[in-house]
Amino acid sequence: MKIMTTLAERDYFLGLAALLNSMARHGTYVDKVIVGYREALPDWLPPLASSRHGQSFTTSGGVEVELVELNGSLHMVHEKPKWFLHVTEVLAPEATEYFFFDSDIVINTRMDFFGEWVQEGVAICGDVNFVFNRRHPIRQKWARIAREGGRTITNELDDYYNSGFLGWTQETKSFIQDWNDAFALLAPHSGNMNEFRVYDRTAVVLSTNQDSLNLAMMTTDQPLSLMGPEAMGFIYGLRLMHHPIGPKPWTRNFTREFFNGKPPRDSDLIFWENVNGSELQPVPDSKVRKMQRLCKTLRFGGRYYKSLG
Repeated sequence: MKIMTTLAERDYFLGLAALLNSMARHGTYVDKVIVGYREALPDWLPPLASSRHGQSFTTSGGVEVELVELNGSLHMVHEKPKWFLHVTEVLAPEATEYFFFDSDIVINTRMDFFGEWVQEGVAICGDVNFVFNRRHPIRQKWARIAREGGRTITNELDDYYNSGFLGWTQETKSFIQDWNDAFALLAPHSGNMNEFRVYDRTAVVLSTNQDSLNLAMMTTDQPLSLMGPEAMGFIYGLRLMHHPIGPKPWTRNFTREFFNGKPPRDSDLIFWENVNGSELQPVPDSKVRKMQRLCKTLRFGGRYYKSLG
């Protein structure tokens, strides 16, 4: 069995719709989707039935989507390592392959590629702030914390990786425990983990979940299969996904931001092209068409606007 999992709350369910629709457009590949959620479920979901661990519905493509209430009070991003351990050990321990996508990601390539990728090792993508040398003072502090905690540095890395996507298998699942161990080591340095970030990059921890992912990569004995920031659409190249940085596409006032010199991004247009699809339709079609036209018009205008500047 192949599992895709994600986390969602509040308006991020709109992102979930685009994620599931984009997955279906590119071949689905997985057998089941497990969504960890908090707070109320949106009323536009299909009718739900009771499931073993929560509630579920089946997509038109025949994939079960199980919605499991998340226990935890940290900022949602910091719940990731614990959630992945729960998925691997409790919710789907029999699975052969696991894939996590942040619920604001839209998939942009064939889904079976992710299955090919994860056979090479734990699949991880570079962050927008990609360069992070092994001699960087913060990375050296992480290494010292790890050694003091009884861990061995097994990998010398010069780059920084994003926690918005992860792929692992039954054979490499011990990496998830490595991540939880690294999270525990950095947690005392993290400040208030009800916040996305507390400190800046001069501190030992900028964002606990992502820094601990990078520390886990330094201490694991599992094989890693790494791609750069192009995989998430942060730079040009092999864009496997579109992962918007900063304001999410469903929150932006495109016209106002256009006149502030910020035309719609690729990820904004891609979101509005996928938010309604074969699996979920959370937004009236008339609004979707309006937003698509607006994004295309302002992107065209942005080329002219910027060329004058």
